[in-house]
Amino acid sequence: MSLDAILAAHKDLSRRGFFTRTVKAAGIALFWEKYGDRLFGQTVSKTDPAAVIAAMGNIIIPIDDDPGYASFEPGITKYTMGSFIPQVMLGGDPFLLSGINSVIQAFNDLPPVIGYSTNTFLQMSEFAQSAYYGSVLAGGFENYGTQDVMFLAAFVGLFATKGVFFSNYPNHLATPGAEFQVVPASKIKTGWEIIGFKGPVGQAEEAQLRAKYKDHTVLPGMDPNNPYI
Repeated sequence: MSLDAILAAHKDLSRRGFFTRTVKAAGIALFWEKYGDRLFGQTVSKTDPAAVIAAMGNIIIPIDDDPGYASFEPGITKYTMGSFIPQVMLGGDPFLLSGINSVIQAFNDLPPVIGYSTNTFLQMSEFAQSAYYGSVLAGGFENYGTQDVMFLAAFVGLFATKGVFFSNYPNHLATPGAEFQVVPASKIKTGWEIIGFKGPVGQAEEAQLRAKYKDHTVLPGMDPNNPYI
């Protein structure tokens, strides 16, 4: 794994407007200089990025009175890692994906390396995982010189797991060729149901809207009722 891949992934996510000053390329370069050889130099990390993302998802959207991220395992993480992160977030670039996988592995492997804990992220209890993850999001590792890499991984986990869960996984894909999208009933409460989103306009609702506005008069030009003009 190269520093260039991590920097390229950071640049791409910054360009897409996910963050600006929160993660700094200089901080990533300093991290690599201090920890690159220890994490990536002699051996390839055996950490599975998917397992790290799954653990993050469990923290970000826990199971409580409603289903959480882990309620839809293993399919939800497979989709997050196989489609959402590489395609939606990174535009299908395998070089960028290699950089993101590296920072996710580093997120797991770093706690014993920097003396934060004797355990890696995946070895921690759920309570300790939550505390570690929260500290990263709060900027608690600036003095370790690892904050920028840790936050990059934490942000990807936060954005991707929420993005997939609240896209109504596993009923998130449209029916090809269908004029109206009908969300299938689910045996388990999905993200849309949790946030109260009713889904796309159906045939009956469209007919009601067309009837309601059939004789509606549309005036050309400026709207005199608009308070902003």
